[in-house]
Amino acid sequence: MVEVIELLDTSIKVALGALITGLSGYWLSGIRTKQNRNQQKIDHKRDLMEGIAQQAEQVHHVFMKYFELIQEYMNATQNRYDWPQGRRSELYLVVDELVQSFNDLTAAESKLLLLDEKPLYKSLRKFRSKVIFFRRHFYIDKKDLNDKEAQELKREVSKLREQFFDALSDSYAQV
Repeated sequence: MVEVIELLDTSIKVALGALITGLSGYWLSGIRTKQNRNQQKIDHKRDLMEGIAQQAEQVHHVFMKYFELIQEYMNATQNRYDWPQGRRSELYLVVDELVQSFNDLTAAESKLLLLDEKPLYKSLRKFRSKVIFFRRHFYIDKKDLNDKEAQELKREVSKLREQFFDALSDSYAQV
């Protein structure tokens, strides 16, 4: 009878040990799964923000190409020489590239809204609006192009770009 009681005692201890081990494993597995999910969310948000940065920088890059060509056109006009047709064709290609980069920027803006980054969204919209303003006011065959005004708008675009990237960098660091 003592052996049966010892056997039951040992069996109960082993069963309780196994139960505690199983519950602990299940609990730890749940914590790891939750941590993995949180890390995946953080990684995904960082990837989205990096993509947004690339799209915004692409717009700035194309804007700078457009600005340089318009600057060249204004110099040709002021010095009264014909601007080569090849450069004019290049400008039209850059305009097409600018339109395409704006399409990509629209996707970046929607991502910012999905991420609930409204201040970043507003900052990016200001940048975009200033580039659009420049494009609408500085184009070939416009009679009253002003170099000083163009330079000032370029500085404003660059400043808005810098402000956006400062805010994006702060938000990225908090992720």
